[in-house]
Amino acid sequence: MMVIGIDATNIGGGGGITHLIEIINNYDYYYFKNKVSKIIIFGSEKVLNQIPEKDYIEKFTDPLLNSNILYRFYFQLFKFDKLLANKCDILLSLTGDYFGDFKPLVSMSRNMLLYEKSNWKLISDKKELFKFWSSLQKQKICFRKSSGIIFISYFAKSVIVKELKLIEKDLVVIPHGVSTKFFFNHIHNPIEYYTFDFPFKFLYVSTVHVYKHQWNVVQAIYELRKKGFPVELHLVGGVIYQPAGDKLNKSIKKFDSKNEFVFNHGHVSYNQIQDFYKTVNGIIFASTCENMPNILIESMASGIPIACSDKNPMPEFLGDSNFYFNSHDVNSIVRSLEIVLRNPDLRIHEAKNNLVKSTSYNWALTSKNTFNYILKIYKES
Repeated sequence: MMVIGIDATNIGGGGGITHLIEIINNYDYYYFKNKVSKIIIFGSEKVLNQIPEKDYIEKFTDPLLNSNILYRFYFQLFKFDKLLANKCDILLSLTGDYFGDFKPLVSMSRNMLLYEKSNWKLISDKKELFKFWSSLQKQKICFRKSSGIIFISYFAKSVIVKELKLIEKDLVVIPHGVSTKFFFNHIHNPIEYYTFDFPFKFLYVSTVHVYKHQWNVVQAIYELRKKGFPVELHLVGGVIYQPAGDKLNKSIKKFDSKNEFVFNHGHVSYNQIQDFYKTVNGIIFASTCENMPNILIESMASGIPIACSDKNPMPEFLGDSNFYFNSHDVNSIVRSLEIVLRNPDLRIHEAKNNLVKSTSYNWALTSKNTFNYILKIYKES
């Protein structure tokens, strides 16, 4: 019987917390009960409060983990290893940035922004750039010390293995799942069905950063309305880089000064996000830097057509699509959305294809494969 530690000390929100919640919610206790005695999750109170209470789950926090990044760094540097040595048999680093000496260690790759440095050129804030640079250095240390590494997309695996020369490491790809709460039935009406009083609603769910391009999407919706298309845009997601948030607000003010067709809902909790999918007619996903975006898989499950960035890894999950666009080019976004609007039969076809593909992503399978892999690495260490 073994004790598994999960390092969630650097998880704040987004895909990381979704992944943690879902692998715990879908943990097969009866399958693992003779192999795993306990799972200890290390993190902030904000994160731990979102984890369900289970007899086999222990939650550990510390005042240092509920403060800023410098205090968390102090905890990781001076306190974490002693705790792990006394409490755990193996550690899973969810964010792939554990830099201590505890072994055996399994780490995860989550953040492609560390490797796609073309996006760094879009960031003017030196503190933000230093954050990515330091995170990359910690990940290099973590991956070098890891006995096993979990990737969530084949695209990420190919890029990172090549850059960090991880050829001799034990590597596995275990994609995210999708919650059943995102599966809906939608009616796909012709554009003539909609009016400016009853518009076709597009939804873009994503945090706001330089590589998310919400401002180009806002302009594209404006251009479509100029052409006579009755459309509106709903944005969901908090600002994680303020200059990008300022750029978005400036775009909304410029193209929708009367607040008629762009509705920015800001951060919405994971428990409520499915409500937005129920009421919209099309999805936009304009990010140009992802590993495996939960949002894209959830959108696929919703049965709504998706107009999407053509950057990898999005085609890895969507496959062939008529609705790809270049996120840097407003005209490309407009052309893609026009195809969505003018072709209800194509919308139905693409939505059905996406729905079928999404059924292969299952959180129960993700959870079982993850903990089986941890057991495998433990036995081999």
